[in-house]
Amino acid sequence: MTEKEQVQKIVKKYNKSIADLSKNATAKEFKTVMNYIADEANRKQRKLVGLDK
Repeated sequence: MTEKEQVQKIVKKYNKSIADLSKNATAKEFKTVMNYIADEANRKQRKLVGLDK
C-alpha cells in the first residue's frame, strides 16, 4: 500500500475531519497524515518556484 493510499484510508476512517483525526487517531495515524500533508505542500511549493519539475 502506498503512502497516499494509506493516508486516504486513515482520512476516510475519520470522516475527512481534522478535528476527529486529532481527537481520536493514534499518534502513528496522526503523524502519517501530517507528514503526508507537509510533504505534498513542500513538493507543490518547490514546483511553483521552479526547483522541481
